Amino acid sequence: MIIQSSKKMSKYTKEELILLLRGEIENRSKLIKLLEKEWDQHNEEIEDQRFPNYQSPEKVSFLAGMETAINSVKRFYEIK
Repeated sequence: MIIQSSKKMSKYTKEELILLLRGEIENRSKLIKLLEKEWDQHNEEIEDQRFPNYQSPEKVSFLAGMETAINSVKRFYEIK
């Protein structure tokens, strides 16, 4: 998230800058948790009750894309 403000960064107090940085860190972790929750939810869905372990090619593709997105966000923010 890019911080947008009409106020110059040099005009912020130390406390305001600390609050902005904490907010950024919280938003990053929330984004990763949201992506992981969505991945878990789709991974646990059973498409056909007769074949509980079956995953369609579309679902496999979706899960692989979600995993790539999660890893990209983690690498971008350098989160381990």
